[in-house]
Amino acid sequence: MKSRNDRVVSIARNENIAFAVNSCLDRLDIPDLTGKSVLLKPNVGRVVDPKQAVNTNPDVVTAVFHYLRERFKANYFIGDSPIINTNIREAFEQSGYSELINDPNIQFVDLDSRPPVERAIKNGKILKKIKLTGYLDEFDYIISIPVLKMHMHTGASLSFKNMKGLIYKREKITLHHLQAPDIIEQIKNPKKEVKELDVAISDLAQVMRPDLAIIDASYALEGMGPSSGNAVKLNTIISSTSFLAADILALAITQPEWTLDDVPHLKIISDTLINAPKSLDDVQTNPENIQDFIKPLEPPPSSISIKYENVNLIDVDSCSACLSTIFNLLKNNKEFIDKNYTKENPLNLAIGKGIKHSDLYEKTFLIGNCTSNNKEKGVFIKGCTPVESTIMRIIKEEM
Repeated sequence: MKSRNDRVVSIARNENIAFAVNSCLDRLDIPDLTGKSVLLKPNVGRVVDPKQAVNTNPDVVTAVFHYLRERFKANYFIGDSPIINTNIREAFEQSGYSELINDPNIQFVDLDSRPPVERAIKNGKILKKIKLTGYLDEFDYIISIPVLKMHMHTGASLSFKNMKGLIYKREKITLHHLQAPDIIEQIKNPKKEVKELDVAISDLAQVMRPDLAIIDASYALEGMGPSSGNAVKLNTIISSTSFLAADILALAITQPEWTLDDVPHLKIISDTLINAPKSLDDVQTNPENIQDFIKPLEPPPSSISIKYENVNLIDVDSCSACLSTIFNLLKNNKEFIDKNYTKENPLNLAIGKGIKHSDLYEKTFLIGNCTSNNKEKGVFIKGCTPVESTIMRIIKEEM
């Protein structure tokens, strides 16, 4: 964060999302990218239909590409690294990116297709090194284009968390498996429990940050993010050369009662980086008055039982892949679950590396390899992550 000018955040809203993108970017001081290698990094980690607010809206990324290409003769790339067991090209095509990734003027890359580069994290609180995409050194300028969404594990997923897609393959999972109680004990947060995952994500800011953040709030995801919430059409784009300023503004319009304490990894980054913005008071918005943009979203629930009273989910330090699988399983099989389970006789599910024997009910389905240490105490379903159909088949067999 070099100066106050780096904290300028542009916000625009329009039914024509390309117009909103252009309007938003016109108000920023983007450097001359001519001759540079530029990565457009959307969030396309799952095989889902477009405009569900799970993956970045392809209309937004296409508009960004056209805007930049009209102004700069750069070498453009687009890519991501998906969650485990996901084909990245299939994810892009299913999400509506077929035309863009086949455009000869931009190169589609699977960020996991090269051997990784390893970076030391000298000042990392938990992470001391990390394997990143082997393409990293090719990029001169990285543009993070996330979809704005609430997140069960981290509060919200915005432009910095989108950078996790530059982590190599299964190295992403290691962030969910870290144990550092002594470090966690030292971090004080008055509003939300800080987890090792929050600290690990914040450590990444020591070795990689986006040069430009463009947050897609054309459709935003409220509630049970990162993949099972409700899509809310906002027709809004937020952009800044300061990822932290962009993320602060995104929270200000969707969770106006929150502070950075509600998204611990952003709070830690803000406290760690020199001269970093701490709140909206430290950010210069364009336009200055953002009242018309405020649209509170349903926050992520603190417990799945809020929505499913006939389900007990025992979740201790799970990863988002397992959690997303469970959310989709419950949503897609609600009729069966409601027919066979009640509040008094619920469906018991357990996920996460931190599960202990004392956490389990008499009959619990232990889902995923992280629960294998307790597999003799319930019905173990192996996989990382087991697919929804396998989980449901075993549940039905145990009826």
